[in-house]
Amino acid sequence: MRGNNMDKSQIQKRTKELLDKAEKPTEFTRGLQELLKSYVDRGATKNYQRIIPDTGNGKFFGVPLPILSVMAAGIGKFIQKEPTEAKLLLETIWNEGSFEARQIAGKCLEKFGPKNPKICLDFVSSALSDLDNWANCDNLVMCGVEPIVYSNPERILPLSEKWIKDENKWIRRFGVVSLRGYKRIQITDKVFEILDMIMDDKDKDVKKAVSWILREITKKNPDEVAKFLMKWAKANPGKDAKWIIKDGMKKLSNDEQKKILGLLD
Repeated sequence: MRGNNMDKSQIQKRTKELLDKAEKPTEFTRGLQELLKSYVDRGATKNYQRIIPDTGNGKFFGVPLPILSVMAAGIGKFIQKEPTEAKLLLETIWNEGSFEARQIAGKCLEKFGPKNPKICLDFVSSALSDLDNWANCDNLVMCGVEPIVYSNPERILPLSEKWIKDENKWIRRFGVVSLRGYKRIQITDKVFEILDMIMDDKDKDVKKAVSWILREITKKNPDEVAKFLMKWAKANPGKDAKWIIKDGMKKLSNDEQKKILGLLD
């Protein structure tokens, strides 16, 4: 089935029927797999193989993201109305293990998290050790953590600091991306203290996340980002930090970029 010809009302109806099994994990998992198999798309399969090589070996069905978003919206509404059932249901979906199931688990948290931060963050924390690709990592943090940052940033910063110190590169990346919410709210010194700890990271997936987040938070906080990168440029940075500085400064003004590059030469 092609994602651009999807019947949204049919997907909503089938997702609602699936939720009748929410309290029976084995039946729900079987039903979820049957639902996903019915929306397999060859184009989506090729796309996932190309952009997320980590999800090889049969870890995905090949269901287009727009279809997953419709399913996630239905499940998100359900857990908002039934928060006591959320923990079991989220764990059931996540533990199915496929790329698509984990995309759904992340996406359905977006409106649930700010009103139920403890349930949401407890689930997120339990899922972190299973992360094995950038797409599920970023989806889980952007839907499960970022909306909480907007309403309660102080609750997230200690977690961000803990995550970026982890040995698992995907958890470190998760910690970095958890700072993305500062693209919309006023930044604090603590954010830069956390970024300081990760600027020398050698893993490419973590480095890409750091430079991306620096670009994301520049719009709301250009002066602070410029000051941070100048400090690093003056400190004789190693090759990994130098790469982050050059890639992370791209949303600053041309004048600021020239100043920073001048310090790196």
